[in-house]
Amino acid sequence: MMGILAVSACLFSCANDGEDIGSPLEIYKDYDLPQSGASDAANQRILNYYDKYDSFVLYDFTNKDAMWVMSTGNASSGGREYITTLGDPANVDAMLDYIEDIWLKYFSEDFLKKGGMLYRVFLADSLYMQRDFGDGNIMKTPTNYMINGDALIIAGMNVISELTDAEKKARKLELINALWNYYKGKGLVDNPEEFYAGTDYITPPHMSYEIGDYSYGEWVYTDEDLEALRNRGFIPDYNTYGYSKYSEIFMQYSETTTSWSNTNEAAIKANDYKYYLDQIMQATDEEAAEFLKYPAVATKWNFLVDHYKETVGIDLRALGK
Repeated sequence: MMGILAVSACLFSCANDGEDIGSPLEIYKDYDLPQSGASDAANQRILNYYDKYDSFVLYDFTNKDAMWVMSTGNASSGGREYITTLGDPANVDAMLDYIEDIWLKYFSEDFLKKGGMLYRVFLADSLYMQRDFGDGNIMKTPTNYMINGDALIIAGMNVISELTDAEKKARKLELINALWNYYKGKGLVDNPEEFYAGTDYITPPHMSYEIGDYSYGEWVYTDEDLEALRNRGFIPDYNTYGYSKYSEIFMQYSETTTSWSNTNEAAIKANDYKYYLDQIMQATDEEAAEFLKYPAVATKWNFLVDHYKETVGIDLRALGK
């Protein structure tokens, strides 16, 4: 014990005697900015992102840079790895416009400073999962984005000018939905308990058994069943192909088999929250009006819209425009 006190006293004395205890360590940035190849204007925009949000937006990088958190593995039928390819630096300006248009403009500067803009943003031409089955057959599955730790990879640099408005909207919603889960995991957006208050997640909704034109029986939602479901505050998940009973939160397949009774309450609530977010972000005004005519739906819908406007300054409805 005396030895420990003596060492502590020496350290304290040395520090206070002003003796040199070593030069300060130099802290290096992870990447050097600006990178080379893009226009001066694009590079300045990238520097501005770093200055504002402490985020690196990169267009010249290795696959190892982008995937360093990812782990590759061997499936039973072959190995998998994720591959990125670089885009033409001449397209960086357009790519920056693209991420502003589908992502950044919807979030406040304060939110982006708190981590809403990920630490690393890789601008790639393509991104795909490559799987080697070991028999000479290599499958490549493309994707538009990947969230990898605190990094985001966004693909499409060389085709960005060719995307239609519909394609951009689809990519935007795909990205925002993934980012929303990331933001929830980071505590940047919450999962408010008030949303679930007053909703019965225990009693199964009612479906009706009907015989169709070809003497084929099935469980369906009649108009009366749907009215009751909406009056309880339940809406379907968004479906780009139109309404489907399989998008509802409860589905009956037989007298004894349902998708509700086999799911715990926490999972049912999670689905309910997801279905509302999907509809709020994607439904047209006409589609939304059909839901909002039900008071129970309007209460939950308006709560989520108002809640995220007030807490993080995000207009969920604007995302679908």
